[in-house]
Amino acid sequence: MRSVDDTIASLQSMPSLELKAPAHAFAERSRKLVLGVHSMQDHMTDEGWQITHGLSLNGYLHCGHKLPVNTVSVPKLVNDHQPGTIVIQDIREWEVARRDFRDQRAGFQGIHVLRNMPEVFRLTILKDSHQRPDYHRMCSERMGIHAWVVYYNPRIVSHLAKYVRSRHLIRTTHSIDPLVVPDFSDTRAFDTLFSGAISGAYPLRKRMLESRDKLAMHVHPHPGYHRKGSVVPEFLRMLNTFKVAICTSSMYGYALRKLIESTACGCRIITDLPTDEILPVIEENLVRVPTDISIEELNHTILQEVSQWDAEKQKQLAIRAIEYYDYRAVTSRLAVDIEHMRQNYES
Repeated sequence: MRSVDDTIASLQSMPSLELKAPAHAFAERSRKLVLGVHSMQDHMTDEGWQITHGLSLNGYLHCGHKLPVNTVSVPKLVNDHQPGTIVIQDIREWEVARRDFRDQRAGFQGIHVLRNMPEVFRLTILKDSHQRPDYHRMCSERMGIHAWVVYYNPRIVSHLAKYVRSRHLIRTTHSIDPLVVPDFSDTRAFDTLFSGAISGAYPLRKRMLESRDKLAMHVHPHPGYHRKGSVVPEFLRMLNTFKVAICTSSMYGYALRKLIESTACGCRIITDLPTDEILPVIEENLVRVPTDISIEELNHTILQEVSQWDAEKQKQLAIRAIEYYDYRAVTSRLAVDIEHMRQNYES
């Protein structure tokens, strides 16, 4: 089994490039803005929409192309609304190349003006911290970011994105929409589901696919990334027909959304998530295995978990997971954590 320390030790060490905290003199203003991307509700996965829409249900004005405050001009937004806090969607979702599937009309203009506004508490969402760290360092510096909202273990994020200040990370979790979670099925037609993208970043997942004939599992191919509409409802309906879901972590030890979705749909989970990466509410549903587990031992674990699947136990876990990871509850907690950091911010 690996721990968070083991995961960090296995990753390439990069020189420390921690950004200096920008000046701050936060004004006591009640107005809060979240800069979002309307089309993210039509992405293959819709969690990027849930976080900004959820904040809009917790006192934030939702700003951006086709959003309630329909402008992408940051100077206009700050002039019209005089905010005390601004949360900015991950820049990779709106500063995009011409052939990217994302909506080019969503790009925010004049974002650099924020850097010279010490009265405004500025945060951005940082999801996949291993991707293009030099670019995201430059972007954070250009926006004068005070803090980052992250989905994954802050120690791992700090190791991969050396420019962040670990004391200025706010961790949130992945989320789900209870309205698209199917009613719990007490009878399951199938045993074990294996799904997800295949690459060198997922060593166990890659080995499993290579040995699929030796494993008692159904393989569901990754749908690819697009904005042709969310596939989440369809995926959840599929999960609801299986007893066990294999939710491998990556080489980065990320706690992926699939862990929450699978629990919410009544599946027992087999995962190689680091042992000390503890997930609220769903922890008891995780059967952890080492990333280098033999195929024979893994198949034994799969068969054992299928045979021990308990409908009533999984139903109770599902109820609790749906309640805790409801995107409205997740973003309500996040809004509180953001305000707490603003009030207690130290450079």
